[in-house]
Amino acid sequence: MRTPKPLPEMFRGRDFTVAEAKVAGISSSRLRRSDLDAPFRGIRSPTGSLSTADLTHAESAENYWDALRAMALARAAAYAPALDPRAAFSHLTAAKAHGFPLRSAQMRDLEVHVSTATREARPRARGVTAHFSPRDLRAVVMASGLRVTTPVQTWVALSGNMSTVELVGIGDHLLRRKRPDATLGQLQRAVDRAAGRHGVKRLREALELIRPRTDSVRETQVRLLLTDAGLPEPRVNAPLHDLEGRFIRHGDMVYPEYGVLVEYDGEQHRTDDEQYHRDKRQLEQLIAAGWIVVHVLKADMRDHAGVAQRVRRALHARGWR
Repeated sequence: MRTPKPLPEMFRGRDFTVAEAKVAGISSSRLRRSDLDAPFRGIRSPTGSLSTADLTHAESAENYWDALRAMALARAAAYAPALDPRAAFSHLTAAKAHGFPLRSAQMRDLEVHVSTATREARPRARGVTAHFSPRDLRAVVMASGLRVTTPVQTWVALSGNMSTVELVGIGDHLLRRKRPDATLGQLQRAVDRAAGRHGVKRLREALELIRPRTDSVRETQVRLLLTDAGLPEPRVNAPLHDLEGRFIRHGDMVYPEYGVLVEYDGEQHRTDDEQYHRDKRQLEQLIAAGWIVVHVLKADMRDHAGVAQRVRRALHARGWR
């Protein structure tokens, strides 16, 4: 097979529309050659790009979840040249651009979501879901190289298809301890503006349960399972001190009045030796200072009742009834 003629330099190694290629004098036959793929109608991408990869690519990748996110964002980037100026990527696409914590099925969903300010701007392409959402486009931002709805407005938009617990997890993520994307006041105002929207009831329920300064969605899940089991709500990322009052670390979920600490041990404890040894030394200091430490592992989350019972026993040992 004859090697395709090189494209003009401005089209090499990037996604582009068929329309702009035609204006540049590129023929229809050249656009059908083997070095180009068509991830969407009217779009061409370099062959082998992530925009046309399927789920088997992620299954063979070193990090499955990172690969899924990269594929979803590559598909959005491929569609970006066709994106109407009155539109922006939204919903799950924006959630992945912002790095929201999502469940497995949502990460494997590679559909591209676009919200538009006018019905005329709605895209009509296989693999693209259009949403007529003028309110969502009052402000847009750039994230992961894409024009997307803001983190807070993306959270609001997801309420139509997410559970209250999922919305709490994302809300906690927005208010996380390090580099938060929003404040509780901003979430409250966004929920107030969402009156009459499908999913607003779940947003209001989630708002009551969201807590600032949480470090991970797993910590959120542990906190919610404890309160669902009738246990008192722990403080999130509260400072911990030794017997002399010296600061040791922030605790994931803390019952300061009972001297009980609940720690979720994530993957970093297993894969980062330095973090593991630092945590081990700090926990030894906490135990010496009289704290009862309850460790929760990923595998423990299959048994919510078991986790709650362990924390209940620790609280009972310190006088809670």
